[in-house]
Amino acid sequence: MLSNTVRNRFRHRLSAWLLVLIAGLLPIGAFAQGTAGADVELLLLGTKGGPALLTPRRISQSSALVVDGEIVMIDAGYGASLRLAEAGQSLKQLRSIFITHLHSDHVLDYPALLMNAWATGLKQPVAVYGPPGMQAMTDQMWQVFAVDIEKRVADEGRPDPRELVDVQEIDAGPLVDKDAMKVSALRVSHPPFDDGEAFAYRFQVAGKVVVFTGDLHTFPSGFAEFAKDADIMVSEMVNADAVQALSTRIGNGSTLAKAILSHHVTGAQVGRAAAAASVKKLVLSHLVPADDPSVTEQSWIDAVRGDYDGPVVVGRDGMRINVAGDQVTDSHQSAD
Repeated sequence: MLSNTVRNRFRHRLSAWLLVLIAGLLPIGAFAQGTAGADVELLLLGTKGGPALLTPRRISQSSALVVDGEIVMIDAGYGASLRLAEAGQSLKQLRSIFITHLHSDHVLDYPALLMNAWATGLKQPVAVYGPPGMQAMTDQMWQVFAVDIEKRVADEGRPDPRELVDVQEIDAGPLVDKDAMKVSALRVSHPPFDDGEAFAYRFQVAGKVVVFTGDLHTFPSGFAEFAKDADIMVSEMVNADAVQALSTRIGNGSTLAKAILSHHVTGAQVGRAAAAASVKKLVLSHLVPADDPSVTEQSWIDAVRGDYDGPVVVGRDGMRINVAGDQVTDSHQSAD
């Protein structure tokens, strides 16, 4: 006889597979409208690199593509679901989540994102893509919230969220190929993660290409082709001169500074990569450090200018970028 736990887990997985299969057969595809004329907006929800919570104006990494009102998340650092609400988005419109790697500053709000979307009225399937370990993290999350879920399903008539979420552990290559959106992944090197545990993502939507580098210490040989002619490249970046001061404030001194610098790309590297790929607009996010007043917005821009001469946007939490045009709205105009 199967235990109740095993039986429930099998039922949840089977239901999720069926929901995703049914969704894939619907003529509307992944989104309410086709690519032609779709409204696509890039939201920078959290633009700080690293897990330390130092100021509420800069929180850990998360971004979203909002396609005709439906939400595609790229990473889910702390506060991602709150930032979505601040941006006027309805969390029940969450449709997919793409995780670059499993550092906490990229996944700390993953459980909150799913639970808050469910509490807000989520009824449609959510596809989750991430590296090895994504399924185990999700299973453990369901265990943490099992009491709340089961009581609310019975008491409030809500759908079981475990039956709405389908997790796919990925490798490099095509991930999504639908009329409304195509997504592919590229392995990147991000110590201390092993090869195949950290990824960049390329989104093709509404005739535009948006690339997210994820965290990496060097751009892989295939990156120029992967990001070729991207309308927007969202890249992380480290300011080496300011990292030592950050490490001293947080603790661990030279050990932390050495680790940070070995995990991330400099402005010179970002500029060379963007130029090699003929990127049309460069957006800097996951800034390390993001809270040092001596590191000005212009200094981030100057750091990439050795090779890249296109437009550069230095990301701030709450910034909205129209993917089809040049409009950038900054909801946090004042200095940190």
